[in-house]
Amino acid sequence: MMKSILVIGAVLLLSAPVAMAKERSIGVCAADVKAKCAEVKPGEGRIKDCVKTHAAEFSDMCKARLARVAEISKGCTPDVKESCPDKERSCILKNLGNFKDQCKEALAQSVAGTK
Repeated sequence: MMKSILVIGAVLLLSAPVAMAKERSIGVCAADVKAKCAEVKPGEGRIKDCVKTHAAEFSDMCKARLARVAEISKGCTPDVKESCPDKERSCILKNLGNFKDQCKEALAQSVAGTK
């Protein structure tokens, strides 16, 4: 019995940082999504589409999150190579609004928590 309680406790302690990290990464853009997409009815990809439309207008913290996603997303590789061959984050931040739909889709999925 005591061994089971210890195992359950260890699992909970180990899983909490992972859950909190995911919440923080999505939470960085939550206020921006609420501000720009408050009138959008959830479902059928409408929030994701709103994020794609308004990503360039988001806060610097959210744009930094999106830039990080763009750096590692296969969907953004062509845009990053074309616009920022040196892959500097400041360049990626500046060009987020100009990236193609495939990249914006990857960014929107990340913010919406679907990827």
